[in-house]
Amino acid sequence: MKYIILFLIVASHSLCFGQFTKVKRVVDGDTFVTESGERVRLIGINAPEMKDFYGIEAKEHLAELIEGRDIELTRDHKSKDRDRYSRLLRYVVLSGVDINEQMIREGYAYALLKFRFDRAAVYTDAEAEAKDQLLGMWKYTEAERNEPQNIPVTTPISNITQIDLYENRYVIGGLVIMFIILGINYRLRA
Repeated sequence: MKYIILFLIVASHSLCFGQFTKVKRVVDGDTFVTESGERVRLIGINAPEMKDFYGIEAKEHLAELIEGRDIELTRDHKSKDRDRYSRLLRYVVLSGVDINEQMIREGYAYALLKFRFDRAAVYTDAEAEAKDQLLGMWKYTEAERNEPQNIPVTTPISNITQIDLYENRYVIGGLVIMFIILGINYRLRA
């Protein structure tokens, strides 16, 4: 009986107060990897993709805020536990600050209202304030934000080790299929 009570206390603590972890690496402006290898997506926000306008700045800002730090991950009551890519959907709290909201409030992300989540009203207000104060990406005109980005084609050798194979599985799968087809064609010719 005492083990059941102990289990319930531990389980309720993790549900109510969240889980603590350390950030190993930031992938982009709304995704990171923990030391245990768990991929986490910041719930309720959407940062520009790396290839899009302000994507690199969003990633760098999130890295500056949380990379290498101990954070608290908390669940949302209205959302799923994971997204379609099996990433945990979580609010990130550091020293009592909601990092998801901070990313929006400083103009590095916007409120992702496509899905239901508890803090939608707060995040919508944060986005409106960032736009009014012309912070982050909002200091640029809509035309500037929609311009194609001139991202360098060359990738430094030091960045090759950071390529995330999980996100590039379609490219790898396509290469495998291409080599299979080339192998079949070679055998047919021989």
